[in-house]
Amino acid sequence: MNIAIRPCFFSTFDHMKLRILLLLFFPLFGLQSCQSEYSERMSEAIKLRNEYQKVREDMYQSNNAFLKVELSAIEKEIRFHAKLSGNETLFLKEVWNN
Repeated sequence: MNIAIRPCFFSTFDHMKLRILLLLFFPLFGLQSCQSEYSERMSEAIKLRNEYQKVREDMYQSNNAFLKVELSAIEKEIRFHAKLSGNETLFLKEVWNN
């Protein structure tokens, strides 16, 4: 009776290749999620910036004191998104310069 036995080396080798591939691709998935989180924060901050500009224009036209409080609240929320982004300085430059 002739039985072909597969050596254990190939099984271990296949597992090693799988582990190496996972280790190589895992950081890429992490970077992608960080990038998407940053993009989400940026899009929210840009919406807030646009709202800030509208409120500021209304404030100049109406001299409503409540609008100053509203501007302050919007600025605070933009700074909050900047802190969560991980790079506050760059984030704020992008928000206010675009």
